Order: sequence, then C-alpha cells, then structure tokens
Amino acid sequence: MSTTRTGYADLFQQDHTQPHWAYHYARRLVARHGPERRVVIQTSMSPSGWFHVGNFRDTACAYLVHRALERLGRESSILLSFDDYDPVRPSQAAAQADLAGYGTRPLGAVTERSRRICRRYVDELKRMGICPVEADADGRTPAGSPWQTHYQYERYSSGVYVPLQLRYLRGAKRLAKLLDQAPEHLFTVYCEQCGRGGTRNLRLGRDRVRYVCESCGTLSTTRRVELVKPSWALDWTLRVTHERIDCEPAGQDHCSAGSTMDRTQPIYRGYLRAHQPVIVPYGLVRQFGDQGKVSGSRGSGMTVGDLLRVMPPRLVLFLYGRPNCLSDIRLGLDRSSFLGAYDAYDRFLAEVRAGDPRAVALNELITDDPETTPLPRMRAVLGLLHAHCYDAERVTALLGGSAGEGVAERVRHGLAWLAGYGRCWIDEVSDAEPRPLLSGGALPGRWDRASYRDLYLTLFGTESGPPLRRLDALFGREAIVAAVHAHHDRGERPLRQRVLARLRPGEPGAR
Repeated sequence: MSTTRTGYADLFQQDHTQPHWAYHYARRLVARHGPERRVVIQTSMSPSGWFHVGNFRDTACAYLVHRALERLGRESSILLSFDDYDPVRPSQAAAQADLAGYGTRPLGAVTERSRRICRRYVDELKRMGICPVEADADGRTPAGSPWQTHYQYERYSSGVYVPLQLRYLRGAKRLAKLLDQAPEHLFTVYCEQCGRGGTRNLRLGRDRVRYVCESCGTLSTTRRVELVKPSWALDWTLRVTHERIDCEPAGQDHCSAGSTMDRTQPIYRGYLRAHQPVIVPYGLVRQFGDQGKVSGSRGSGMTVGDLLRVMPPRLVLFLYGRPNCLSDIRLGLDRSSFLGAYDAYDRFLAEVRAGDPRAVALNELITDDPETTPLPRMRAVLGLLHAHCYDAERVTALLGGSAGEGVAERVRHGLAWLAGYGRCWIDEVSDAEPRPLLSGGALPGRWDRASYRDLYLTLFGTESGPPLRRLDALFGREAIVAAVHAHHDRGERPLRQRVLARLRPGEPGAR
C-alpha cells in the first residue's frame, strides 16, 4: 500500500457540480462503502470549556453530511465523542477555581464540571433537532440508534480500547518511524499514584510502561494499559479503527499539509491497512468585531443556545450550511448581524419557492418542513414591537399570526432579541422631572410636544414612546389616568412595570 503524502491539496478537493458541498462528501462515502454499510460520522470535541458556535460547526458539518446521505437513500449515523480523557491544561487549572488541583489530570476526572458542559451541549443539540429527543441528558441512546454519544474518559477507563492500545505499544517503533517521532513521545501515562499526566516514559514494553511522574515523583511500571493514552494523532486513529468511523469534520488547521490529518495518512496506509476517514475540512467561526476565533476555554464566544433564543433551528443551520464548509463564517447578535441573518434567510426562502436547485437542496438538508410561506421581515416585526409596547400577542395578531406558527415564532424571537441585545425605548430612562399633567382629575384636552414629553416621563420615565392613541388602545384611557395619579401621588409607574414584564419578565419597574 502506498504511503505517499498528498496533504493539503488532496484533503481540500471538492466536486463543485454537486448541489451542495455536503453531497460531495456524501457521494465520496457512497462510492467508498458497499450498499449494506451504515456510514458512521464522528463529531468530537474536548470539554475544556463551554461549547460555542465554533465547536458547533463541527457537529453541523457532520449533520449536513448525514442528511445528504439520507437524501441519497443511504443509512448513516452520527457519533458525538466528548474527548474528556484529554488532560486539563495547567494554565487553566491555575486560572479557574473549578479546575484547581486538576492540572494534567483527565478532564473527565472533574466529574461535575465536565457533566455540566457536555449536558448543556446535548440539550442544545436536542433543541436544534440534531440529537434525538429520546436521548437521555447525557446524549445516550439504545444500541442501533442513528445517534450515539461517547465519553472518552469512560471508554478508556473501562478498557474498551485496551486491545488496540496493546497493538500500538507493540508496534511503537514502527509507528514512531511513520510519524517521525521518538517512540517514548507517542504515549502519555496517567500516574497510578496521583492520576496526573505529567509523566516521562522511560521504557515501553509490549504490555507495560516504565515511567517517572514529574508531579509526585513516583517511579513505577504499570500494566494498566488503560492509563496509557496515545498521543493525539494515535488516539484519533485508534478511535477511528475501533468505532469504524468513516467520516469526520475537522478544522482546517488539522487538515493542512503537515497537520494531524496529513501526518496520520501513513498510519492508515502503512500500519492499519485501512482508509483514512473522509475528512470534511471547515473554516473558522468568528464573531463580528473579534479578529480571533471564539474560545470556550477562555470563556468567550456565543453558544448555540444564544442563537436559539433569537432564531429558529432551521435559520441557524442555514447560516452554517449556506457558505462552503471551507469558508470562514462571521456571526453576531448586534443589530446589523441579526437583521442581516434574517434578510438573507428570507431571500433564501424566496429562492426555494422559485425552484432554485441549490436553494432547494440546502432547504432539504436543514429541514423536513416544506413550508416556505413568506414571513414578515424582522425589521417590520421589531418596529411593531416597539410601537405596541412589546405586546407580542397583539403584534402577532396584527401580522396574521392565526395563519401559521411561523409568524408567532418570528415575533417571539424578535422580542427575545430586543430583550437581550436590542435598544428599546423603555430603556432610555431620563432624570428629568415631569410637570403635573392632571387638571381637575383629567388629562389635558390639547397636546403639544412638551405635554407629550411630560406624559412619557410620568408613565415610563422616558422622554418619548408610542403615540397616545396607541397607548389608549393598549392600556385604555382609564388605566393611563390611574397611572398618572400613581406617579403624582406615590412616585410609581405601573405601566412601565407592565411593559417591562412583557419585555423582560422579572425585571424591576420604575426607578
């Protein structure tokens, strides 16, 4: 078998005649495997920090290829693998209280923290419609399901990989030559005494390792092969072999010439005598205004949950599926990015209705719902919410919400964006004091700019707001007069509290 290193060019080739890039990788998998084989697609990530929109691109790519295979009539499954057998970085352990004392120990050893991070991501994937709703909180499903979730700390510790770990130990010299590394650098032992990975290998045996721990000083020989973790390159090939993984997305930094995906090709060809999985290379996900990629371990970056608060799942998948997987993506929840995403999605739905082949292909990948009825533009939704004091039910009715759930959903997401990220007139609180408005217990008969300003200051503590006729329709004149009395007599603003209760339930009212 040839061990020629083709590197970057081979991994990045695509057939652009396909209706979508996911079909390119799906057809490569169809051509490689027989008709009876269920194709296994792995999406893997390390819970070193909260999973963010950058991590999600790995899973989104896996899901879109899985959907493309389904459209081609092929069985496939997704394996979500949490790499919690990776060591905690000492810098993180020093900086984060919940990791104190765990430096170089496996991430999975920090049980509660790791579980919280992984469970939140599983929950987000359920809300996206990617992970089956019947999966438990840890993402586990019965054997044979088209979805599986693995935790590498659990799988290594239980000895699942021991036969392959032994094979790699026995072939260490040959593997080292293929990877151009020293044999002792191919493995890390988690110390039997202190559980840390800060060890140095002294001798590799066929079924044991002699090591010294530079954390606790132990000099020992271990036969507990499950504690001998292969380096990242070997760890990946080991899991691919054991789980029979056929396809895996990976960031472009793992796919360029000289990278892990490139350097491991000789392992597959010259040692395992197997195909390297079909790799789906993808670009970075950046946030607008941030030059670097998002980072969960640094505590930065939007999450899928942030997007789902203000967008439906199919729009989120559209944002990931629209550009070529090789392209970088910029996401944001500022006004321009938010409205731009909705405008692009609305144009896309118009293309679907017009029968554009590429738009139709993408729509079939991101949803099973054929509904593409035009919806009100998000810009109009936000304007109506401002004008109607954030009364979502009223705005939905005005937009014809009884005709379908899509309008109500869009209004809910618009309200959620205004509450979390938008600029709302109710927030423009003024320190100015209003003049008394009531004369003989009634509001003025004639209004000018100054009296309107006094009305808004009295009712909401702002200097502007919806016109009085709209306030009459929303609250009634009697409630408005009572609210004016409440402020004059007790300094209260009951209508402001009602508006804030719609916009942000639980937020305190007037100051």
